[in-house]
Amino acid sequence: MDWDETVARVRRAAAFCVDAGLERFRIEEDELTIEVSRRPAPPAEASIEPVADVPALEAPYLNGAAAQPAQPGQVLKAEFVGIVRFSRPAVAEGAEVEAGRELAYVEALGIRNPVRTTAPGKLSAVYVGDGQAVEYGQPLFALEDAS
Repeated sequence: MDWDETVARVRRAAAFCVDAGLERFRIEEDELTIEVSRRPAPPAEASIEPVADVPALEAPYLNGAAAQPAQPGQVLKAEFVGIVRFSRPAVAEGAEVEAGRELAYVEALGIRNPVRTTAPGKLSAVYVGDGQAVEYGQPLFALEDAS
């Protein structure tokens, strides 16, 4: 079998993989083994509805740089690119949380990277949904100072 024919077979195998929705498959013959794998499609982005009593951001999130909240407090941001998963029991907006509380983790390369509060406070905003893909520096939660 010549090189051009092999390349053509690999291309057909890759096209088959995409058309069939497969992430990986393998063809083994006497002198040739072709293994094709592809990354799965990213999960659909969750839409976030604005809440009237939550302070709005001064400017939209752009290219990994987020605006600071309008009121004093803390914005917890993603420190890794990955998939955010809420910790159990999940907290909702308005919940009082203690310092060191794990709100979620960002799964990156199979490693769970926790997102924890650094001070006690009230959870004023949740900017992401469970299972959503996040970028480095993307705001995840807003926390108001405990008063």
